[in-house]
Amino acid sequence: MNSTLIDFHKKRFEWVFKAKEEFLNHFNPYKNEGLSDSIEDLLHILQADLENPNEPSSGRLIKFYQEADEEMRMKLKNYEKQIEPYELLITKQSSIIDHKKEEAQIQADGFAIEIDDYDRFLKQIELKNTESDHIWELVDDTIEYTPHDRKASIINEDVSRLQIAVERDLGTSILILKQEAHFFKIELATPLELPFVPPIPPIEQKIDAFWFKNTYEKALFKMRSLAHDWVTEMYQNYNHLLTSILNEVTAQKELIVKEAEASKLEYRQKINNLENHLVTYQKEEAELKARYQKACQLRNQFHEHGSQLQGYLIKHWLEYKEELQQDFLYGKSEDRYLAAHYLQLLRQDGEKIIESVNRGGDV
Repeated sequence: MNSTLIDFHKKRFEWVFKAKEEFLNHFNPYKNEGLSDSIEDLLHILQADLENPNEPSSGRLIKFYQEADEEMRMKLKNYEKQIEPYELLITKQSSIIDHKKEEAQIQADGFAIEIDDYDRFLKQIELKNTESDHIWELVDDTIEYTPHDRKASIINEDVSRLQIAVERDLGTSILILKQEAHFFKIELATPLELPFVPPIPPIEQKIDAFWFKNTYEKALFKMRSLAHDWVTEMYQNYNHLLTSILNEVTAQKELIVKEAEASKLEYRQKINNLENHLVTYQKEEAELKARYQKACQLRNQFHEHGSQLQGYLIKHWLEYKEELQQDFLYGKSEDRYLAAHYLQLLRQDGEKIIESVNRGGDV
């Protein structure tokens, strides 16, 4: 067989393989950019075609490009499907956190109001001064010394006035505490009742006036002493009652304070857990978006390089055409005939292969 014919036949599709080889070299970086195994397998298949060039197999090259592009598109679609729920999930989680924070604040405000009510009630509790000098001052000011009007009735009236004043004062304080307890919705186990101390027995004598100053002063001193003891006992009983109330309400307040702290801690733990989940969702979304952006960038680069396939084919087609034209113009007559024949085949092959790449279809 004519050696020129053999050479022309062998070289008929050489331009295709050169174009394919140059095209594939541009895909080498993608092997380190996350291309799937199936795309790498196609690269190996096309590489094997170069080692055994019996036919151009441009259709397989186009199929590779289409399959690789489809796989990248599906990969992006998959990322979009994975990312899509995160926006709703993050919004929902943020809403739950905001709601839980509002709930915690309402709960904390409620406890604060209740604790404040206890504090305001406790401020109303004021113990009486039971110091002897203080009580003597009250007794002496009320049960007056009247040496020019020495009458038992006057002493009895002053003693009675003192008892009424003390009972009214203590009774008013107790009534106020009852009203405050009701207003602040504080339930008391200890009854708020005025302590009872038997009244001071009055001076009883047939003659109201004291004839002797000494007798008057002894009676006055005795009644003042009885009044001092009576006021002291009343104050002590009153203070004992208020101390019981004070201890009871303080214990209730401390219990509320503990409940408030426990509630605050519980809400803090719940909110921390919710916020940790939110951070996880945000991190996962950010990682998926980063992968998505990288995949988009890779696909854009892939399109950019893939669009150059036709250019590689045209480049090497023109080079081979130039080579055949040289044989047609300057070769021997038989070589010129074969060159003309293969130029015709080159035109047909070029139209068939290059146009099919342009259409993105099979050869």
